[in-house]
Amino acid sequence: MMRILKKEDGFISIFLLVIMLIMMASLMTIVTGVALGAHKLATATYMWLGEAVNFSANTANISGMTDNTPTNIDIARSNFAVAFARMTNTSFTGGQFAPGPGCPYPGPITLNNFTGVNPGDPIPYGTARQPGFMASITVPVWGKSLPFIGPQYVTVPMRYFAPVKSTQLH
Repeated sequence: MMRILKKEDGFISIFLLVIMLIMMASLMTIVTGVALGAHKLATATYMWLGEAVNFSANTANISGMTDNTPTNIDIARSNFAVAFARMTNTSFTGGQFAPGPGCPYPGPITLNNFTGVNPGDPIPYGTARQPGFMASITVPVWGKSLPFIGPQYVTVPMRYFAPVKSTQLH
């Protein structure tokens, strides 16, 4: 009898090890799927941010606002807000883009800053060589509502600079 028990000594340990490995593989698959989904949403949002800031700079260029870029910031900001809200299926109120029906964002996108930039001003990865506009937003890419705490988000900060591409000839 003792000989049989000694032969099956590691059976429970091996069984628990296999169960643990299956649970770890399942958990890693779920975490990888969530991370890839968040990365996809962040990448798409950054592209939409770039297009909206470029749209704002192009409308400034077309309407002749290239001389005093910082003084025309209200017009450029409203153009940016309309374009970005339409691209992301959100509505802009009070410095935030609130998600609409069918919107992939778990919470509101916050517009941190929208400024006019002059030559020599700091921009991401250097200094500006010509006037333009820079937008800074914080995007929630994943979120859950926790009991007793409320909604919690994983956010990604983003900045984008778009130069006004023409100058006035005198």
